[in-house]
Amino acid sequence: MTTSGVEEDAWRLLGAFYDFSGHNPLKAVPIGDADSPPNESAAKEAGLEPGSPECDVALRYLLNEGYIKETGTPSEYTITVGGIEKVREMRGLANPASSKGGNRMSDQTQRRLLTVLAIGIAMILTRPVNRYIAEQVPERRGIKDDLTEAALQGVVRAAAFFVASLVVRQIAGSR
Repeated sequence: MTTSGVEEDAWRLLGAFYDFSGHNPLKAVPIGDADSPPNESAAKEAGLEPGSPECDVALRYLLNEGYIKETGTPSEYTITVGGIEKVREMRGLANPASSKGGNRMSDQTQRRLLTVLAIGIAMILTRPVNRYIAEQVPERRGIKDDLTEAALQGVVRAAAFFVASLVVRQIAGSR
């Protein structure tokens, strides 16, 4: 969603950089000049006149936001990874990193689900461990007995967290 003409011009110009670069952050793209043909000018491709105040402001905006960066050659710029991601976001293109796992569940939802499942699984696994401790540990407890109980409880909680993590990963990946 754009909020100003500057941003609108900048997004069109960024899209032209994206297209001309072939989505490659190492390829330099010319901004062009008044004599440049449209297929050799990112500004003309974006509907801007190279060297015009509108083009210069949009270019400066993209530079300041870190979406493009200057090269050693005057009037040539490269798109940054952030710029590529912004164009993909604006165009509704899938992010390659997220399409691998198909993960569409938000991180916050995953954390909440993980917490609830880990607590539930730990409660279920703790019952047999508590019975075992009650049977094996004598009435008069020593430090060794306390350490054994702490280690067993720790293993149970770690196992519960691990199992909950696997379950959440499976649920998040299938959505």
